[in-house]
Amino acid sequence: MSDVILYSGNAFSVADGKGRFVLPLEMRKLVKQASGGENRLCLSVHFDNGCATGFGLSHKQFLFDEVEKLERQAYESGRDFNADLERENRLGTIEDVNFDDGGRFFLHPDIKEEAGITDAVFFYGVGRYFQLWNPQALVESPDRPALIRNKVKRWLEARAAEGGK
Repeated sequence: MSDVILYSGNAFSVADGKGRFVLPLEMRKLVKQASGGENRLCLSVHFDNGCATGFGLSHKQFLFDEVEKLERQAYESGRDFNADLERENRLGTIEDVNFDDGGRFFLHPDIKEEAGITDAVFFYGVGRYFQLWNPQALVESPDRPALIRNKVKRWLEARAAEGGK
């Protein structure tokens, strides 16, 4: 079995009275495993999808190693490659946050704003990381699978019927 941490599944979280979200249990276990047993979550913004991303510390190392690999490949093929800029793009936007044993964490305000997240988040495991979506933005994203868009749409409808709780 590989040491690569792969996130799958999905869940919703509504911010508590202090503005914290809850990392889903299975994702929480994997983040802790990927962070050497620490309750340490790395958060960033997905540059193409309009959502945030989350992962453990091992993925941050993977991103660094990937840039070194790309730099080596460029050098070997005689291509220009700006490794510093690539590291800035991949690592410079990552915010490390702690989460408590119940999975509660604060989403960095800059990341919340960039991803359009307010009081609810949809966690969506997609492999080496998971995505954190504003639920309405995910529903409106035509590139997401219909099964996921429809699930989130039903959740939003049920939430609205309950008065937005």
